Amino acid sequence: MAAELKKESTSVMAAATVIDKPVIINNSTSREQLADMYQVVLWNDDHNEAGFVVRCIMQIFGHAASLATKIMFEAHNDGKAIAEVEGKESATLHCQQLKSFGLTASVEKV
Repeated sequence: MAAELKKESTSVMAAATVIDKPVIINNSTSREQLADMYQVVLWNDDHNEAGFVVRCIMQIFGHAASLATKIMFEAHNDGKAIAEVEGKESATLHCQQLKSFGLTASVEKV
């Protein structure tokens, strides 16, 4: 019985060692990936109601209500908010979709 307990203990330790290994990210790859990314900026305006803006963000980006509300309040309080960071094609499409709902938006290279 003691041998069985020791064997189980060893296998648990081995599993913990594997899980605890850090993941190393190559910084040059990350920088290259960011160079190809664009942010969709939502700007504050005085003519759209908060609930409408939240619903638009949820519909266009698929964000949860809590995140969409956070983005809306950031744009309202700070003048602008980053709604999403993504590839150029998607960012351009999403910006156009926001504008089609009467919202003010732009695309900026990260």
